[in-house]
Amino acid sequence: MNHMKSFLLIVLMVVAQVSQAETIDSLLASGQLEARAVVTTPAPYFQKAPVEVVVEIGTPHRFSSVTRVRDFTVPATLVRRVTKSAFNETRRKDGESWNYQSLRFALHPERTGQLRAPTLTAFISIETEADGVVEGELKLTVPALDVEEPPGTEDLSSWVAAETLTVEETWEGSLKTYQVGDAVTRVRRVSITGSPAMAIPASAPIELDGVDVYHAPALVDDKEVGGALQGERIERLVFTFKGGGSHTIPDQKIHWFNLKTKAVEKIDFPGRVLEVSGAPVSKAAAESSPEPKAEARGVAYAGLAILAAALWYAFYRWIGRPNWLGNVLEWSEEMRQHRRARSDFMRAAEQQESHRCLELLYKSMTEHSEWQLSAACANDPQLSAIADALMAHAFGDGQPPQTSEVERLWEMCQLSKQQGQKTDALQLNPGPSD
Repeated sequence: MNHMKSFLLIVLMVVAQVSQAETIDSLLASGQLEARAVVTTPAPYFQKAPVEVVVEIGTPHRFSSVTRVRDFTVPATLVRRVTKSAFNETRRKDGESWNYQSLRFALHPERTGQLRAPTLTAFISIETEADGVVEGELKLTVPALDVEEPPGTEDLSSWVAAETLTVEETWEGSLKTYQVGDAVTRVRRVSITGSPAMAIPASAPIELDGVDVYHAPALVDDKEVGGALQGERIERLVFTFKGGGSHTIPDQKIHWFNLKTKAVEKIDFPGRVLEVSGAPVSKAAAESSPEPKAEARGVAYAGLAILAAALWYAFYRWIGRPNWLGNVLEWSEEMRQHRRARSDFMRAAEQQESHRCLELLYKSMTEHSEWQLSAACANDPQLSAIADALMAHAFGDGQPPQTSEVERLWEMCQLSKQQGQKTDALQLNPGPSD
Protein backbone atom coordinates (compact mmCIF):
# COMPACT_ATOMS: atom_id res chain seq x y z
CA MET A 1 0.00 0.00 0.00
CA ASN A 2 2.86 2.32 0.85
CA HIS A 3 4.40 1.53 -2.52
CA MET A 4 1.15 2.49 -4.25
CA LYS A 5 1.04 5.81 -2.41
CA SER A 6 4.63 6.57 -3.35
CA PHE A 7 3.89 5.76 -6.99
CA LEU A 8 0.82 8.04 -7.03
CA LEU A 9 2.84 10.84 -5.41
CA ILE A 10 5.53 10.58 -8.07
CA VAL A 11 2.89 10.65 -10.83
CA LEU A 12 1.29 13.74 -9.29
CA MET A 13 4.68 15.49 -9.08
CA VAL A 14 5.42 14.73 -12.75
CA VAL A 15 1.99 15.97 -13.84
CA ALA A 16 2.46 19.14 -11.79
CA GLN A 17 5.84 19.79 -13.38
CA VAL A 18 4.44 19.23 -16.88
CA SER A 19 1.49 21.52 -16.21
CA GLN A 20 3.83 24.22 -14.89
CA ALA A 21 6.32 23.89 -17.79
CA GLU A 22 7.03 27.20 -19.45
CA THR A 23 5.73 28.09 -22.87
CA ILE A 24 6.34 31.12 -25.07
CA ASP A 25 2.93 32.48 -24.05
CA SER A 26 3.62 31.98 -20.34
CA LEU A 27 7.00 33.70 -20.64
CA LEU A 28 5.21 36.60 -22.29
CA ALA A 29 2.54 36.71 -19.59
CA SER A 30 5.09 36.59 -16.76
CA GLY A 31 7.13 39.49 -18.17
CA GLN A 32 10.12 37.34 -19.13
CA LEU A 33 9.56 37.96 -22.82
CA GLU A 34 8.47 40.91 -24.92
CA ALA A 35 7.66 40.83 -28.64
CA ARG A 36 6.33 43.48 -30.98
CA ALA A 37 6.17 44.63 -34.59
CA VAL A 38 6.69 48.37 -34.84
CA VAL A 39 6.81 50.89 -37.69
CA THR A 40 10.01 52.90 -37.34
CA THR A 41 9.50 55.19 -40.35
CA PRO A 42 7.95 58.50 -39.23
CA ALA A 43 4.70 59.69 -40.82
CA PRO A 44 3.62 60.79 -43.38
CA TYR A 45 3.86 57.61 -45.44
CA PHE A 46 4.15 58.13 -49.19
CA GLN A 47 3.27 55.95 -52.15
CA LYS A 48 6.30 53.94 -53.40
CA ALA A 49 8.44 55.23 -50.51
CA PRO A 50 9.83 52.57 -48.15
CA VAL A 51 8.16 52.02 -44.78
CA GLU A 52 10.31 50.10 -42.31
CA VAL A 53 8.74 47.50 -40.03
CA VAL A 54 10.87 46.04 -37.24
CA VAL A 55 10.09 42.78 -35.44
CA GLU A 56 11.77 42.90 -32.03
CA ILE A 57 12.03 40.11 -29.44
CA GLY A 58 13.54 40.66 -25.97
CA THR A 59 14.19 38.38 -22.97
CA PRO A 60 16.44 38.22 -19.90
CA HIS A 61 17.24 34.64 -20.94
CA ARG A 62 19.43 33.46 -23.81
CA PHE A 63 18.24 32.78 -27.34
CA SER A 64 18.87 29.16 -28.29
CA SER A 65 18.40 29.88 -32.01
CA VAL A 66 17.84 32.78 -34.37
CA THR A 67 14.37 34.30 -34.38
CA ARG A 68 12.58 33.79 -37.70
CA VAL A 69 9.57 35.48 -39.26
CA ARG A 70 7.46 33.60 -41.77
CA ASP A 71 7.38 35.12 -45.26
CA PHE A 72 4.39 37.36 -45.83
CA THR A 73 2.90 39.46 -48.59
CA VAL A 74 0.90 42.68 -48.64
CA PRO A 75 -1.50 43.48 -51.50
CA ALA A 76 -0.10 45.99 -54.03
CA THR A 77 3.08 46.30 -51.95
CA LEU A 78 6.65 45.22 -52.51
CA VAL A 79 7.92 43.46 -49.36
CA ARG A 80 11.69 43.33 -48.90
CA ARG A 81 13.77 41.82 -46.10
CA VAL A 82 16.27 44.43 -45.02
CA THR A 83 18.09 41.99 -42.72
CA LYS A 84 18.55 38.40 -43.84
CA SER A 85 19.01 37.19 -40.24
CA ALA A 86 18.19 38.57 -36.82
CA PHE A 87 20.37 41.33 -35.34
CA ASN A 88 21.54 40.69 -31.75
CA GLU A 89 22.11 43.29 -29.04
CA THR A 90 22.04 43.64 -25.24
CA ARG A 91 20.22 46.38 -23.30
CA ARG A 92 19.52 47.27 -19.69
CA LYS A 93 15.89 47.04 -18.58
CA ASP A 94 14.87 47.77 -14.98
CA GLY A 95 18.46 47.21 -13.88
CA GLU A 96 18.60 43.82 -15.58
CA SER A 97 20.49 42.76 -18.72
CA TRP A 98 18.16 41.74 -21.56
CA ASN A 99 19.00 40.12 -24.88
CA TYR A 100 17.24 41.34 -28.02
CA GLN A 101 16.89 40.04 -31.55
CA SER A 102 15.36 42.14 -34.33
CA LEU A 103 14.43 41.69 -37.98
CA ARG A 104 13.77 44.58 -40.36
CA PHE A 105 11.43 44.69 -43.36
CA ALA A 106 10.76 47.42 -45.91
CA LEU A 107 7.31 47.84 -47.43
CA HIS A 108 7.00 49.81 -50.69
CA PRO A 109 3.26 50.51 -51.21
CA GLU A 110 2.23 50.96 -54.84
CA ARG A 111 -1.18 52.44 -54.00
CA THR A 112 -2.50 55.19 -51.76
CA GLY A 113 -5.00 54.57 -48.98
CA GLN A 114 -4.84 52.34 -45.93
CA LEU A 115 -2.08 49.75 -45.88
CA ARG A 116 -2.82 46.68 -43.78
CA ALA A 117 -0.13 44.07 -43.37
CA PRO A 118 -1.16 40.53 -42.31
CA THR A 119 -0.48 39.26 -38.82
CA LEU A 120 3.18 38.24 -38.69
CA THR A 121 4.24 34.84 -37.37
CA ALA A 122 7.52 34.81 -35.42
CA PHE A 123 9.24 31.59 -34.34
CA ILE A 124 11.11 32.07 -31.05
CA SER A 125 13.45 29.71 -29.17
CA ILE A 126 14.73 30.65 -25.69
CA GLU A 127 16.93 28.74 -23.25
CA THR A 128 15.77 29.10 -19.63
CA GLU A 129 17.58 27.88 -16.53
CA ALA A 130 14.54 26.18 -15.00
CA ASP A 131 12.84 24.64 -18.04
CA GLY A 132 15.57 24.36 -20.65
CA VAL A 133 14.68 25.31 -24.21
CA VAL A 134 11.27 26.92 -24.60
CA GLU A 135 10.14 27.56 -28.16
CA GLY A 136 7.03 28.35 -30.11
CA GLU A 137 5.31 30.84 -32.38
CA LEU A 138 3.86 34.27 -31.65
CA LYS A 139 1.43 36.32 -33.72
CA LEU A 140 2.42 39.97 -34.07
CA THR A 141 0.16 42.74 -35.37
CA VAL A 142 1.55 45.50 -37.60
CA PRO A 143 -0.20 48.87 -37.17
CA ALA A 144 -2.35 50.00 -40.11
CA LEU A 145 -0.86 52.90 -42.13
CA ASP A 146 -2.40 55.66 -44.23
CA VAL A 147 -0.42 56.01 -47.47
CA GLU A 148 -0.52 59.40 -49.20
CA GLU A 149 0.26 60.52 -52.72
CA PRO A 150 3.63 62.34 -52.73
CA PRO A 151 3.26 66.06 -53.43
CA GLY A 152 4.00 66.88 -57.06
CA THR A 153 3.22 63.42 -58.47
CA GLU A 154 -0.50 63.98 -59.02
CA ASP A 155 -0.16 64.33 -62.81
CA LEU A 156 2.70 61.87 -63.33
CA SER A 157 2.12 58.44 -64.85
CA SER A 158 5.62 57.11 -64.16
CA TRP A 159 8.05 57.95 -61.36
CA VAL A 160 10.13 56.37 -58.60
CA ALA A 161 10.76 57.29 -54.96
CA ALA A 162 14.42 57.24 -53.89
CA GLU A 163 17.00 59.02 -51.77
CA THR A 164 19.22 59.60 -54.80
CA LEU A 165 18.85 58.90 -58.51
CA THR A 166 21.46 59.16 -61.24
CA VAL A 167 21.24 58.26 -64.92
CA GLU A 168 24.09 57.57 -67.30
CA GLU A 169 23.32 57.31 -71.01
CA THR A 170 25.82 56.15 -73.64
CA TRP A 171 25.60 55.25 -77.33
CA GLU A 172 27.48 52.28 -78.75
CA GLY A 173 28.39 52.33 -82.43
CA SER A 174 27.59 56.02 -82.84
CA LEU A 175 28.42 57.56 -86.25
CA LYS A 176 27.86 60.95 -87.85
CA THR A 177 26.01 59.35 -90.77
CA TYR A 178 24.70 55.79 -90.95
CA GLN A 179 24.06 53.45 -93.86
CA VAL A 180 20.96 51.31 -94.36
CA GLY A 181 21.52 48.13 -92.32
CA ASP A 182 23.67 49.87 -89.70
CA ALA A 183 22.73 49.80 -86.03
CA VAL A 184 23.35 51.95 -82.98
CA THR A 185 22.66 50.97 -79.37
CA ARG A 186 21.50 53.24 -76.57
CA VAL A 187 22.56 52.06 -73.12
CA ARG A 188 20.78 53.70 -70.19
CA ARG A 189 21.99 52.94 -66.66
CA VAL A 190 19.74 54.14 -63.81
CA SER A 191 21.08 53.95 -60.24
CA ILE A 192 19.08 54.70 -57.08
CA THR A 193 19.55 54.44 -53.31
CA GLY A 194 16.81 53.76 -50.81
CA SER A 195 14.68 51.60 -53.13
CA PRO A 196 15.21 48.30 -54.99
CA ALA A 197 16.03 48.19 -58.70
CA MET A 198 12.66 46.69 -59.62
CA ALA A 199 11.01 49.94 -58.49
CA ILE A 200 12.72 51.84 -61.33
CA PRO A 201 10.17 52.34 -64.13
CA ALA A 202 11.05 51.33 -67.68
CA SER A 203 11.95 54.08 -70.13
CA ALA A 204 9.23 55.25 -72.51
CA PRO A 205 8.96 53.09 -75.66
CA ILE A 206 10.14 54.51 -78.99
CA GLU A 207 8.72 53.85 -82.46
CA LEU A 208 10.30 55.31 -85.62
CA ASP A 209 9.28 54.87 -89.27
CA GLY A 210 12.01 53.11 -91.21
CA VAL A 211 13.79 51.95 -88.05
CA ASP A 212 13.55 48.62 -86.24
CA VAL A 213 13.80 49.12 -82.45
CA TYR A 214 14.82 46.14 -80.31
CA HIS A 215 14.34 46.22 -76.53
CA ALA A 216 16.75 43.85 -74.81
CA PRO A 217 15.54 42.50 -71.43
CA ALA A 218 16.54 44.97 -68.75
CA LEU A 219 19.19 43.90 -66.23
CA VAL A 220 18.31 44.73 -62.62
CA ASP A 221 20.54 44.32 -59.60
CA ASP A 222 20.47 45.25 -55.91
CA LYS A 223 23.37 45.46 -53.49
CA GLU A 224 24.22 46.81 -50.05
CA VAL A 225 26.83 49.57 -49.97
CA GLY A 226 27.77 50.89 -46.54
CA GLY A 227 24.49 49.58 -45.11
CA ALA A 228 22.43 51.40 -47.77
CA LEU A 229 20.44 49.69 -50.49
CA GLN A 230 21.49 50.52 -54.04
CA GLY A 231 19.49 49.47 -57.07
CA GLU A 232 20.57 49.55 -60.70
CA ARG A 233 18.63 49.06 -63.94
CA ILE A 234 20.44 48.74 -67.28
CA GLU A 235 18.48 49.06 -70.52
CA ARG A 236 19.77 48.39 -74.03
CA LEU A 237 17.82 49.78 -76.98
CA VAL A 238 19.04 48.85 -80.46
CA PHE A 239 18.09 50.92 -83.53
CA THR A 240 18.58 49.18 -86.91
CA PHE A 241 17.99 51.31 -90.01
CA LYS A 242 15.80 49.98 -92.84
CA GLY A 243 15.77 53.20 -94.88
CA GLY A 244 17.52 56.53 -95.28
CA GLY A 245 16.53 59.97 -94.04
CA SER A 246 16.50 61.81 -90.72
CA HIS A 247 15.09 59.86 -87.78
CA THR A 248 14.39 61.91 -84.67
CA ILE A 249 14.31 60.37 -81.19
CA PRO A 250 12.03 62.64 -79.11
CA ASP A 251 12.93 64.32 -75.82
CA GLN A 252 12.37 62.24 -72.71
CA LYS A 253 12.16 62.91 -68.97
CA ILE A 254 12.58 60.78 -65.87
CA HIS A 255 10.71 61.97 -62.77
CA TRP A 256 11.56 60.89 -59.26
CA PHE A 257 10.40 61.80 -55.76
CA ASN A 258 13.34 62.78 -53.56
CA LEU A 259 12.85 61.13 -50.16
CA LYS A 260 15.24 63.60 -48.54
CA THR A 261 13.76 66.85 -49.82
CA LYS A 262 10.18 65.53 -50.25
CA ALA A 263 10.04 67.13 -53.70
CA VAL A 264 9.75 65.87 -57.28
CA GLU A 265 12.84 66.20 -59.45
CA LYS A 266 13.38 65.38 -63.11
CA ILE A 267 16.21 64.45 -65.44
CA ASP A 268 15.93 65.65 -69.06
CA PHE A 269 17.19 63.71 -72.07
CA PRO A 270 17.42 65.86 -75.20
CA GLY A 271 16.20 64.45 -78.50
CA ARG A 272 18.65 62.92 -80.95
CA VAL A 273 18.65 62.99 -84.75
CA LEU A 274 20.00 59.95 -86.57
CA GLU A 275 21.03 60.68 -90.17
CA VAL A 276 20.94 57.73 -92.57
CA SER A 277 22.22 57.86 -96.15
CA GLY A 278 20.04 56.55 -98.94
CA ALA A 279 16.38 56.69 -99.90
CA PRO A 280 13.71 56.33 -97.22
CA VAL A 281 11.59 53.21 -97.09
CA SER A 282 8.72 53.74 -99.52
CA LYS A 283 5.19 52.53 -99.01
CA ALA A 284 5.38 50.51 -102.25
CA ALA A 285 8.54 48.74 -101.10
CA ALA A 286 6.90 47.87 -97.83
CA GLU A 287 3.83 46.45 -99.59
CA SER A 288 5.98 44.41 -102.01
CA SER A 289 7.93 42.74 -99.24
CA PRO A 290 7.53 38.93 -98.89
CA GLU A 291 4.39 37.70 -97.18
CA PRO A 292 5.17 37.58 -93.45
CA LYS A 293 3.50 34.21 -92.92
CA ALA A 294 5.36 32.49 -95.76
CA GLU A 295 8.63 34.04 -94.67
CA ALA A 296 7.98 33.04 -91.06
CA ARG A 297 7.24 29.47 -92.15
CA GLY A 298 10.50 29.31 -94.08
CA VAL A 299 12.44 30.56 -91.06
CA ALA A 300 10.57 28.13 -88.79
CA TYR A 301 11.35 25.13 -91.02
CA ALA A 302 15.00 26.09 -91.21
CA GLY A 303 15.11 26.58 -87.44
CA LEU A 304 13.53 23.17 -86.83
CA ALA A 305 16.05 21.51 -89.13
CA ILE A 306 18.95 23.15 -87.30
CA LEU A 307 17.45 22.26 -83.93
CA ALA A 308 16.98 18.61 -84.93
CA ALA A 309 20.59 18.38 -86.10
CA ALA A 310 21.83 20.00 -82.89
CA LEU A 311 19.77 17.64 -80.72
CA TRP A 312 20.99 14.59 -82.62
CA TYR A 313 24.61 15.70 -82.24
CA ALA A 314 24.12 16.41 -78.52
CA PHE A 315 22.48 13.02 -78.03
CA TYR A 316 25.30 11.27 -79.94
CA ARG A 317 27.92 12.97 -77.77
CA TRP A 318 25.92 12.28 -74.63
CA ILE A 319 25.50 8.50 -75.07
CA GLY A 320 29.18 8.27 -75.84
CA ARG A 321 29.99 9.27 -72.28
CA PRO A 322 30.44 6.52 -69.68
CA ASN A 323 27.89 8.10 -67.33
CA TRP A 324 25.12 8.62 -69.86
CA LEU A 325 22.81 6.17 -68.07
CA GLY A 326 23.27 8.11 -64.84
CA ASN A 327 22.31 11.30 -66.64
CA VAL A 328 19.16 9.67 -68.00
CA LEU A 329 18.17 8.42 -64.55
CA GLU A 330 18.88 11.81 -62.98
CA TRP A 331 16.77 13.60 -65.59
CA SER A 332 13.98 11.04 -65.16
CA GLU A 333 13.97 11.56 -61.38
CA GLU A 334 13.82 15.33 -61.77
CA MET A 335 10.83 15.05 -64.10
CA ARG A 336 9.11 12.64 -61.71
CA GLN A 337 9.58 15.06 -58.78
CA HIS A 338 8.31 17.93 -60.91
CA ARG A 339 5.15 16.00 -61.86
CA ARG A 340 4.57 15.01 -58.24
CA ALA A 341 4.96 18.61 -57.02
CA ARG A 342 2.53 19.87 -59.64
CA SER A 343 0.05 17.10 -58.79
CA ASP A 344 0.21 18.00 -55.08
CA PHE A 345 -0.30 21.67 -55.91
CA MET A 346 -3.31 21.08 -58.17
CA ARG A 347 -4.87 18.76 -55.59
CA ALA A 348 -4.52 21.49 -52.96
CA ALA A 349 -6.01 24.05 -55.37
CA GLU A 350 -9.02 21.82 -56.14
CA GLN A 351 -9.63 21.29 -52.41
CA GLN A 352 -9.29 25.05 -51.80
CA GLU A 353 -6.34 24.53 -49.42
CA SER A 354 -4.89 27.98 -50.08
CA HIS A 355 -2.33 27.80 -47.28
CA ARG A 356 -0.97 24.54 -48.72
CA CYS A 357 -0.84 26.12 -52.19
CA LEU A 358 1.29 28.98 -50.86
CA GLU A 359 3.57 26.54 -49.07
CA LEU A 360 4.14 24.55 -52.28
CA LEU A 361 4.75 27.71 -54.33
CA TYR A 362 7.46 28.90 -51.97
CA LYS A 363 8.93 25.40 -51.72
CA SER A 364 9.31 25.26 -55.51
CA MET A 365 11.24 28.54 -55.40
CA THR A 366 13.53 27.70 -52.48
CA GLU A 367 16.66 28.19 -54.59
CA HIS A 368 15.72 31.87 -54.95
CA SER A 369 16.20 33.15 -51.39
CA GLU A 370 14.78 36.63 -52.05
CA TRP A 371 11.77 35.45 -54.09
CA GLN A 372 8.39 36.88 -53.12
CA LEU A 373 5.06 35.98 -54.71
CA SER A 374 3.79 39.57 -54.60
CA ALA A 375 6.92 40.88 -56.31
CA ALA A 376 6.82 38.14 -58.97
CA CYS A 377 3.23 39.15 -59.86
CA ALA A 378 3.72 42.90 -59.54
CA ASN A 379 3.90 43.55 -63.30
CA ASP A 380 0.77 41.53 -64.14
CA PRO A 381 -2.47 42.95 -62.64
CA GLN A 382 -4.38 39.70 -63.19
CA LEU A 383 -1.74 37.53 -61.53
CA SER A 384 -1.42 40.09 -58.73
CA ALA A 385 -5.18 39.91 -58.09
CA ILE A 386 -5.05 36.09 -58.03
CA ALA A 387 -2.13 36.12 -55.58
CA ASP A 388 -3.96 38.62 -53.33
CA ALA A 389 -7.10 36.44 -53.36
CA LEU A 390 -5.08 33.31 -52.52
CA MET A 391 -3.37 35.14 -49.64
CA ALA A 392 -6.66 36.54 -48.34
CA HIS A 393 -8.26 33.09 -48.31
CA ALA A 394 -5.22 31.48 -46.67
CA PHE A 395 -4.93 34.01 -43.83
CA GLY A 396 -8.32 35.70 -43.70
CA ASP A 397 -11.96 35.48 -44.68
CA GLY A 398 -11.60 36.02 -48.44
CA GLN A 399 -13.12 33.80 -51.12
CA PRO A 400 -10.73 31.26 -52.74
CA PRO A 401 -9.74 31.89 -56.37
CA GLN A 402 -10.71 29.44 -59.10
CA THR A 403 -8.54 26.36 -59.62
CA SER A 404 -7.60 27.51 -63.13
CA GLU A 405 -6.50 30.87 -61.71
CA VAL A 406 -4.32 29.26 -59.03
CA GLU A 407 -2.78 27.05 -61.73
CA ARG A 408 -1.54 30.22 -63.46
CA LEU A 409 0.54 31.05 -60.36
CA TRP A 410 2.25 27.64 -60.57
CA GLU A 411 3.01 28.13 -64.26
CA MET A 412 4.39 31.60 -63.56
CA CYS A 413 6.76 30.18 -60.93
CA GLN A 414 8.05 27.49 -63.28
CA LEU A 415 8.65 30.11 -65.99
CA SER A 416 10.49 32.30 -63.47
CA LYS A 417 12.77 29.36 -62.60
CA GLN A 418 13.57 28.72 -66.26
CA GLN A 419 14.33 32.38 -66.89
CA GLY A 420 16.57 32.49 -63.83
CA GLN A 421 18.74 29.75 -65.33
CA LYS A 422 19.44 31.73 -68.48
CA THR A 423 22.36 34.09 -68.79
CA ASP A 424 21.61 37.76 -68.28
CA ALA A 425 23.80 38.97 -71.12
CA LEU A 426 22.09 39.41 -74.47
CA GLN A 427 23.96 40.81 -77.44
CA LEU A 428 21.56 42.39 -79.92
CA ASN A 429 23.67 45.09 -81.53
CA PRO A 430 25.24 43.88 -84.80
CA GLY A 431 27.37 47.02 -84.87
CA PRO A 432 27.60 49.72 -87.52
CA SER A 433 29.28 49.16 -90.85
CA ASP A 434 32.54 50.80 -91.66
